[in-house]
Amino acid sequence: MNTINEEFNIPYYIFEEITEYIELNAKGHCKCMKWDNIKSLLNLAVVNKRLSRQQADYLKEKFCRE
Repeated sequence: MNTINEEFNIPYYIFEEITEYIELNAKGHCKCMKWDNIKSLLNLAVVNKRLSRQQADYLKEKFCRE
């Protein structure tokens, strides 16, 4: 199993979306469309070489509240 350095740079636009998603979920709002948008942004970040596939997968596993 590959280990990942958890100290990687997350593009700011993804950071903002994840933060808003977590805040909305903390208030009891179900935001599955928001999560779908975040997954799309993560996949685009991989395509654009802003994140590795492992980093994107890590973020999906770490922050998904669905």
